Amino acid sequence: MIDKKGRVELAVLPFYYIVKMIIKEFELRLRENRGFSENTVKNYTRTIKFFDKYLKKITFSWGVDDPKKIKLLHVNWFIQNQKIKWKDARTCNNYLAWIKLFLRFCLISDYETLDYRKIMYSREIEKKIDSLTEEEAKKLLYYFKKIKCITEKDEIIKTRDLCICQLLLYTWLRVSELSNLRVRDIKNQMQIIGKWWKARPIFLTDEDIKLIDLYLYLRNNNSEWLFISHSSNSLWNRLSNVSIEKIIREWAKKAGIEWRVFPHKLRHTFATNLLWSWVQLSHIQYMLWHNSLLTTQKYLTVLNNELEKSHNMIKRY
Repeated sequence: MIDKKGRVELAVLPFYYIVKMIIKEFELRLRENRGFSENTVKNYTRTIKFFDKYLKKITFSWGVDDPKKIKLLHVNWFIQNQKIKWKDARTCNNYLAWIKLFLRFCLISDYETLDYRKIMYSREIEKKIDSLTEEEAKKLLYYFKKIKCITEKDEIIKTRDLCICQLLLYTWLRVSELSNLRVRDIKNQMQIIGKWWKARPIFLTDEDIKLIDLYLYLRNNNSEWLFISHSSNSLWNRLSNVSIEKIIREWAKKAGIEWRVFPHKLRHTFATNLLWSWVQLSHIQYMLWHNSLLTTQKYLTVLNNELEKSHNMIKRY
């Protein structure tokens, strides 16, 4: 049956489809109306399914399929359960943000439910931005130049992976945006559609262009995607986000970097590099495409050592 607002009445649907329909409707809203990336949509819906599973565990009957039964107590219990599992305050606040967004979606869609404004975030301890040091970044790039390839395929893969590292170290690109680059996009100044469906400029140096051209020449393939797989089980397929993360992690380990290195860590390195070059914070905000300057200001923690040196230069009377 269809109600007056054009929605399918939940009472006439099987229980499994009610849950699936609400979450699918939420997922569709995120993707089409909010402009979130696919990774963000997956994280949000995964958390709501996680919350749904927890509600069914403690109530033995209902979950997010019945939004009007969700109380503030249930949300608090869920977060406390995560803290027992040693989830930090930042992770718990992410869960709260995603649950609040789901409840807001329910209210907008005329489902009776808990007022999302009643949910309060936990206090977070501000963490230092996780980025490579100048020595570590040099060590990673130097390793590519030092290693000798035996076969032509190894040379192609090494050139491709060096392109990936350089683009992540010298541009604002996120891993999802990097994996979606097409050959036709490549030029000194190009426009990329990033988060929130907004076009952002990327500036490539002549050195970057030459390296990419070398990779395209070596691979000798007409794929529209810039970075493709050269392994036998997925030959010529576009590299996924997971594949790029694995590539960065393995090369960093081979280069002798002790910590686990992820693509986003290279983006942080790019931002701190700009900061050390005394680029204006507002320009860094624009290049990283942060909605709030407060997000960009977190990178100021890398200047703590310089602040200490400046303080020690004070003349004492």
